[in-house]
Amino acid sequence: MSGRIYAYVVNGLIHEIIQPFFDNEGIYVPIEERFMAEFVAMMHEVTDLNPMPLAGWTATEVGGVWTYAPYVAPPPTPEEVLASQSLKLQQAIQLAAAQKTALTERISQINDAIDFGDATPAEEEELPVRTSQLTAWKRYATLLGRVTAQSGWYETVVWPVQPAEGMDLTVSAVAKTVQAS
Repeated sequence: MSGRIYAYVVNGLIHEIIQPFFDNEGIYVPIEERFMAEFVAMMHEVTDLNPMPLAGWTATEVGGVWTYAPYVAPPPTPEEVLASQSLKLQQAIQLAAAQKTALTERISQINDAIDFGDATPAEEEELPVRTSQLTAWKRYATLLGRVTAQSGWYETVVWPVQPAEGMDLTVSAVAKTVQAS
């Protein structure tokens, strides 16, 4: 007897493909001798199928005949789409707010240095760059504020293009304090 391959199926989903097992003498050990009857009852023989199903595929019975296919997730519900789009919008708004705050603070620091007459040449070169970046992030934040007013909200959203440049928000005040000491 040749080895047999089985699919372990629970609720129409293949959880595992069980490969044949042979003892030390090369003799095939039947599935019923390897597993408890309750487990075997949840298996389908798939030895001769082409293509061979994989874990994660679905198993469907129609008229006593099983068919197997790659799992295809159902389309998201309108509630799931709304939640996903709302989360994306919230994250974009938070990033824009953080960029605007960081850029405003940096511009203020540079302007203070200029007011005190001790700005470095690098800071004087940085000021117009940071000012331009702040303008771009303000424009982006304004456009984000209009996203939910779009006629397609939430099913089809035209997202504004996020500015490519801004402050490095990965550096924390704690890291700066540790580095300074």
